[in-house]
Amino acid sequence: MYEVAFALTTSKLDSSTPTKQFDVWIHANNVGCHTFLSALSNNLFDVYYSYKEAKDIWYSLILKYTVEDVVKQSS
Repeated sequence: MYEVAFALTTSKLDSSTPTKQFDVWIHANNVGCHTFLSALSNNLFDVYYSYKEAKDIWYSLILKYTVEDVVKQSS
């Protein structure tokens, strides 16, 4: 899916990275961010729209819902 996995597993590349690889990361990150944000409810969108990296949105959602599931199961 447009190499989105690359943006989910790699933090933002620095300026010493070859231009083509940097451009691929930028595109993949943009696609990932837009995909995640478009799938969220309005309440969650307001929380996550300020994130600049798809990886940050992804891990934040995993942490939020993994913790909530563990708390629900232990109750």
